[in-house]
Amino acid sequence: MNSNNSHETDDDLLTLPDLHFSYRKTSVALYVAFLIICNVLIPCLLFYLLQNFTNITTKELIGISSAALGISSCFDAPFRLFRLVKHARTYGPTDVWWHLDFVMWTYTFALLVFAFPLAIAPSIAFYNFFLMSTMMLVGPVGVVFLFSLLAYHYQWRLPVRCSSEPVGSLMKPAVFYCLEDVGAVDFMHGRIFRQRVHRRWDASPPFRQLMTELTIYWVISGAIYCGLTAAVTWAATLNFAFGWVLGQFFIWAFVSWVGCHFLARRGLKRERAYWDDRGRTLFKENTGPGGINEGGEQEKPPKRSRSAPGHANDSASADTSTLTTPATRSLNAPPSKVEKTEVV
Repeated sequence: MNSNNSHETDDDLLTLPDLHFSYRKTSVALYVAFLIICNVLIPCLLFYLLQNFTNITTKELIGISSAALGISSCFDAPFRLFRLVKHARTYGPTDVWWHLDFVMWTYTFALLVFAFPLAIAPSIAFYNFFLMSTMMLVGPVGVVFLFSLLAYHYQWRLPVRCSSEPVGSLMKPAVFYCLEDVGAVDFMHGRIFRQRVHRRWDASPPFRQLMTELTIYWVISGAIYCGLTAAVTWAATLNFAFGWVLGQFFIWAFVSWVGCHFLARRGLKRERAYWDDRGRTLFKENTGPGGINEGGEQEKPPKRSRSAPGHANDSASADTSTLTTPATRSLNAPPSKVEKTEVV
């Protein structure tokens, strides 16, 4: 038997950009601790200690607490903006410094809405409105995510530039842009990471499906959080609701992260199974950003027996006979319909 028939050819191999990225656990832990201290510990200590050991009014308590609640935003947002603007050629989507990415615009929009209850509630003595501040941070992000799903489903084109995509591109689910921007800027893997994310999107239908599912997941999770926050804010007393609402935000974030991690791992396994069912070996590059020895040698693709004659055709015919639903439409979409992006 010819050896060419016993081993797969280059056409049987599918090489996808590896999107793993490195990070220091201590840095992430310190940042999370910083957020908890600024947004839970300090406001709660000020509120409950001053309430019990001083004679200041509730209006003054809320005013002091609202000032403390915005401390973390005074650091992380400007630092990220500085990195994105100062080092646009390295981390930005383009070389133009004022071309900010999707995450920066969305975060800025959410912070503006978040500032309303912090500024208004103490001045008009509407204290329950102050407790809606975290909901005002999550809600706008959820609205943007929902809009991206509608735009992706109805194939709306971008009227403005969105991260690496130029005007006129088909909008993608919001989680895709978050993955691109956070990996490139916050984890400092640069523009090459943006390019690899876009190549992964173009090459792999299961990856596109995963980005859609995760966006839906975060929309639902955000809606649940907003509902719970509103219920506690208006149904419970101020003394209980103040500490609970601030702590609830981080409990929700942790639980949502666990669910997101599970869905992502399941989606990546499904991606491998998707290509294996079609007689293709999924081979991820071993080079790239994120501590994977960028520029180093790539491992040789694994060898396995070639698919039996007619196997790929049978799989293809089975796919065409399967009823296509909106949830699986992007999985079965042909590559020719995938929007090609401009990654500068």
